Amino acid sequence: MEFRNRLSTAKFSLTLALLLAAGAAFGDWSLNERKGGFNAVNIYTPETVSPIGNGRSLLIILHGCTHPIGDFVSSGSKTGAQLEAPAEEYGMVVAVPDAANKEGFSCWGYWTSQNRNVGDYANLLELVDDMLDDSSYNIDAKQVYIAGLSSGASFANTISCLAPEVFAGVGVSAGPTIGTSANDAIGGYGNVPPSTFKARCEGYAGSNRSHLQTQVASIGQGDADTLVSTQYNRQNAEGMAAVYGVSELSSTRTITENPGHTAQEFMWEDGRVSMLWFNGLPHDWSGGQGANGGSYIDSQSINYARYLGEFFSTYNNRVDRNKGPVLSNVAFSSTSTKISVNGNASDAEGSVAKLF
Repeated sequence: MEFRNRLSTAKFSLTLALLLAAGAAFGDWSLNERKGGFNAVNIYTPETVSPIGNGRSLLIILHGCTHPIGDFVSSGSKTGAQLEAPAEEYGMVVAVPDAANKEGFSCWGYWTSQNRNVGDYANLLELVDDMLDDSSYNIDAKQVYIAGLSSGASFANTISCLAPEVFAGVGVSAGPTIGTSANDAIGGYGNVPPSTFKARCEGYAGSNRSHLQTQVASIGQGDADTLVSTQYNRQNAEGMAAVYGVSELSSTRTITENPGHTAQEFMWEDGRVSMLWFNGLPHDWSGGQGANGGSYIDSQSINYARYLGEFFSTYNNRVDRNKGPVLSNVAFSSTSTKISVNGNASDAEGSVAKLF
């Protein structure tokens, strides 16, 4: 992406109307909503908006097997997966649906028919539509993301291939590779080379496969995971890299949020794929220091939701990154009927004709 370096300044004068608008409950959870074919969806709506694009982003998070969606929510003394702070930091509406068509052990059935028009695949697409249609959420359709843990991670990865025009990014945490069987997750290891992964994902996408070329993916797993084979972590990253046609970079980095809470990051070209090793994390969602959500949410490593917020907002390929003007020397005046604001507006990418 190329940016122009011209800087110009314009004087402006604004008249602001004072409006009150009813909408979603900002900065709080709405629990057990019936949306998109799901009987229960926990939704957090932040007070902020995304640092890119127009409005808020939407991050859908899919639970793992035997994993109650209430574990993700902070309530009382339970800190949950600590999704609230990242949601506010990156202007993300977070939706955590309870699978409507559970397979054994209350899993998302990623090994069943990979068809966007049936079951929970169809429900997820309906959920996205419902939330986009609700203006109170103010969601930018170019900033819709999906992530998950374990079976939820594989389901998220599968639907990101089935509907790449909907999902600008996907987060896969400790998920068996797409197209593998339920037995491969625990009892064995489904060896899927990048070429096979690519063929599967593109086959799922069908006529929408061109949208895979503007999608990004984050793949992560705890290095202490003893439930799902850790070989899936690199297999999934290399598979998505094959789909996107990008090569791995040689440099790596250690991400440190707090002392003793770290992750190793590997990156592919243009930020299209990242791979994380959550240091010290077992087969759990990585909630960062202080996370306490009961089963399958752990505090050993970094806050994965915060990482996803930064990763998606940095590398999303679908938003217009032309930033608005920067205001300076702002002065206010008022009468009984209006508020006036005067000052300077500078735009690093061009001239400022008017603000509205």
